[in-house]
Amino acid sequence: MTIDKASLRRQMRQAKASLTPEQKSAESSAVWQHVEATTAFAEAQHILLYHSLPDELSTHQVLDRWVELGKTIYLPVVIGDDLVVRRYTREAMQQGEFNIMEPTGSDVDTDVLQLIIVPGVAFDSTGNRLGRGKGYYDRLLSRTSATCIGVCYNCQLLPSIPAEAHDKVMHYIITSEGVVRR
Repeated sequence: MTIDKASLRRQMRQAKASLTPEQKSAESSAVWQHVEATTAFAEAQHILLYHSLPDELSTHQVLDRWVELGKTIYLPVVIGDDLVVRRYTREAMQQGEFNIMEPTGSDVDTDVLQLIIVPGVAFDSTGNRLGRGKGYYDRLLSRTSATCIGVCYNCQLLPSIPAEAHDKVMHYIITSEGVVRR
């Protein structure tokens, strides 16, 4: 029996909702430690992160820390049906589409990106990603050759998820338990 994407999204919402704040915090910390231990992170100067929503793996603890480590951090900004990329600075943020905090600066060419940290609803061990359903990240990722790391809570890593030809495959998936290579 094949599960449809809408049912899988509902199932993942329920799974994430069952996590306690302590579990979410512990998993987030562990994921970022694993990310920081990768060669991809060590070698990247220009990193696209995301400003997390309450139901996503939290990025709030690493945004400024990575800047302090000398990394240049960018965040996605929703413009119509696409994502553009802007440099992150704590002082130049505003609430954007879908109540996501976004940088206010100028758009940056995606060619500068060396590493992209991608959230998702669910991932599988072969690198497939299920997003929220609008295709924003798939369109963005099709415009870059940067290394892509999908990050998620353990409950979001599944044996298999539905994938289509236009879905972009992650180079790595990282949970609190470690790194899953494609």
